[in-house]
Amino acid sequence: MGAQRRIWKVVGAKQHPSNIEQLQLDLVAVNRCIEALEKADADPRDIEVLTTHALTLAERIDEMRWLNPAKALDWLFEQATPQSPLKESEEFGG
Repeated sequence: MGAQRRIWKVVGAKQHPSNIEQLQLDLVAVNRCIEALEKADADPRDIEVLTTHALTLAERIDEMRWLNPAKALDWLFEQATPQSPLKESEEFGG
């Protein structure tokens, strides 16, 4: 009897998500699967397959984000800037 390979499918993942938010949700789901497999001491080849899929999703997210460079730069700026609300005294320069 030959060796059997398991096929891992991320539950709830769509075949071809068309927006960044869905891709990010799929990436989170794949990363959770990777984490669960690592904790369960699963076959490293299975983990490698999911890791490759996660990298592909991350690349697609980047590609979609950079379709609109101005929007992508806004997103990068938001990520790099702390989001703390200004105090009233700071808001008016005093």
